Amino acid sequence: MTMAMAPANTRQLLDRLASTLIWTVVGLSAVACAALLRPPLDISDVFFLRQDAMVALAIAVFLVLLARFSAGPFRQNLPAPASPRALVVWAALACAAVALVGEFVVYRGYALSLDEFLAKFDALIFARGRLFGELPAAWAPYRDALQPIFRLDTPSANHWSSSYLPMNAVIRAVASRVGLDALVGPAWAAVAVLATWGVGRRIWPERPQTALCAALLVATSSQVAVNAMTAYAMPAHLALNMVWLLCFLRGGRLGHAAALGIGFVAAGLHQVAFHPLFVAPFVLQLWLDRRWRLALLYTAAYAGIGLFWISYWNIAFAVAGFGAPQDAVGAGGFLARVQAIVVQRQIDDAFTMAKNLIRFIAWQNPLTTPLFVLSAVGALNAKGHLRALLFGVGLTLAVVIVVLPFQGHGWGYRYLHGLIGSICLLAAWTWTRLTDALAEGEQPRAKTAFAMAAVVSVLVLAPVHAWQASAFLSPYARASAAIAKTDADVVLVDDRGIWYGQDLVRNDPFVRNRPVVLWLGGLSEPQVREVCGRGGVVLFDVRDAEHVGVRRIPTVGRATSRARMVVDQLACGKRAGNRNSAGDYR
Repeated sequence: MTMAMAPANTRQLLDRLASTLIWTVVGLSAVACAALLRPPLDISDVFFLRQDAMVALAIAVFLVLLARFSAGPFRQNLPAPASPRALVVWAALACAAVALVGEFVVYRGYALSLDEFLAKFDALIFARGRLFGELPAAWAPYRDALQPIFRLDTPSANHWSSSYLPMNAVIRAVASRVGLDALVGPAWAAVAVLATWGVGRRIWPERPQTALCAALLVATSSQVAVNAMTAYAMPAHLALNMVWLLCFLRGGRLGHAAALGIGFVAAGLHQVAFHPLFVAPFVLQLWLDRRWRLALLYTAAYAGIGLFWISYWNIAFAVAGFGAPQDAVGAGGFLARVQAIVVQRQIDDAFTMAKNLIRFIAWQNPLTTPLFVLSAVGALNAKGHLRALLFGVGLTLAVVIVVLPFQGHGWGYRYLHGLIGSICLLAAWTWTRLTDALAEGEQPRAKTAFAMAAVVSVLVLAPVHAWQASAFLSPYARASAAIAKTDADVVLVDDRGIWYGQDLVRNDPFVRNRPVVLWLGGLSEPQVREVCGRGGVVLFDVRDAEHVGVRRIPTVGRATSRARMVVDQLACGKRAGNRNSAGDYR
């Protein structure tokens, strides 16, 4: 089957891809730039201006140049791989190796966002065989200041955890017990590449080259590699989505049982919605195909999986002996939180989503986005699994723009991370259709163009993105290291004016760390006086943050300001020979 207006040669094919990407980037950028007229700038604006717009433009220029030179240097035919499967294995291992090295060289073991920190936080709890961390009695009244955001309020004042579902942390806890916690992210990346290949072979058993293209697009995605350096749940979402689909396509009792087991784990990674949004179109397709028993099985199973994870905290409270179920964390609380989020939506969310999508484009193989965009109409017409892959992407975007358009920190667009396999499968399918329509003798040139895009993605884009990630997180890593090395019993973090200053408030789940780090804005006046009365207190404020390179913002919170006044009145936090801060850091 050929596409309308199929290109006759490689240059026409690449011109079409370049124009598709340019129009996509220009359209999204026009929407994104509208947000810049409404200061102050948020983190999405900073990423768009300082990272993504330039990279997306460079990718478009690269495709234009690739098209212009395709008639010249591309005459040499690349040797066909002796075994596409072996090439995929090597690509998976290389992607994992890059992630592993980057975990120490680029990320340096630091958890930039609280999503990452709290995954490790919960893993420490689970590694000790507990469901919740336990606060020492002396620190229990300070729970708000010990962890100001994304903390679960348990019925027990002496216990706490993050507000995220547990499976990402459970997997990390198991790995840490055998000393392999550093391999978790890289392993997920390798599994994603291999499983994408497996899915491609199931969908196109007669076209191994299509499956190979899909796997290579995943393996050469900077987003896949850099996120695998982190503790985010998103690498697990991508890998488990592809493994789920591989089991689903395999079928039979074993295949479907495995898919449902994987679905249970995937839905509980950190937020309940992401995996079911990927699965829903495939279950719908079962109903459309009148496979009644299987459709009913998956529908009932996922209803049960969703209900379990929505109710997980009440179950955990009961197991821990905390008493009766809490409405705030059950089904009613879940619906109330969704409703509260939805009513906050406004027109600016469209601007945010445009920036998110530009960021996604900039972090992929140069061919991925234009091929995916061109796949949309064909996948709709093809129906079946291809349409389900497309609908999974569309459904996720539709829900995210309504529920959570702002991603905050993230390398690439995190909320589409679990769908990268779907996007690359559709892109590879489109590449196959376009190259099949080329004139005789043009396929070798097309393969060379694909290889050059992969090389540029690995040798140019990936290092650029690794540098961007490292440059952004380094000031926060220095700030956290400075706080942790402070010779004090308590460090008070006054986050006024510090960009993402609350993220610097980090403590062990059993408060075994010294110094203990408290958010000044979470302390009442009596608590400030009590903490300062203990002695051994140091203050970390915007001057210290600027000293290590953390970005300053002109915002002041009223409650924090009052607490700071008390600190200043008591001369709390002063150290002999130093100014009133956590000091001179080098």
